[in-house]
Parts: sequence; structure tokens; C-alpha cells
Amino acid sequence: MSEMQNNEERDCVKYFKYSQDDIIEILTEYIAKEHGYGTFYSKAELKGSVGKDLRLLMAVGTLDEDERVENVDLEQLDKNMDFNGSHK
Repeated sequence: MSEMQNNEERDCVKYFKYSQDDIIEILTEYIAKEHGYGTFYSKAELKGSVGKDLRLLMAVGTLDEDERVENVDLEQLDKNMDFNGSHK
């Protein structure tokens, strides 16, 4: 295999390492966009343990709803809300 082919194969694989804050930002931006928000205000937190019960708790609203979103109790949301993702 030529060196050029090796370089092309390496360029096809990308590696990433994200912090907790980066993960939350990526998820909140994705979810907000999927639900039609252009600009938005959100509050989010990761809870649980990897491979066991990891979950994202999140409230999102328009910029005008910032105070309402900020006042959401994510602990209560965690206790009282069912999962609404499509994966089990």
C-alpha cells in the first residue's frame, strides 16, 4: 500500500474527546434545533453513571422564556418525568 493511500485512510477516521460542558452544549444545540428553536435559552445537566443510568436533563425555551427555563428544578424533572428519547 502506498503512503498516499495510508494518508487517505487515516483522513477518513476522526478522533474526538469532549468535556462534560462540550457534551451538554452539543446536545442542547442539537435538541433545540430539532424542536424548531433558532435562538434559545436552556438549562441542562448530565446525571448518573456511564453504562448504567446516564441521562440528560434539559429545559429549553425562547430567549423571552429565560427566567421560566432558569427556574426549572432539574432534580424534580428527573424524579417526575419519563424518558422521551427513542432509544431504550
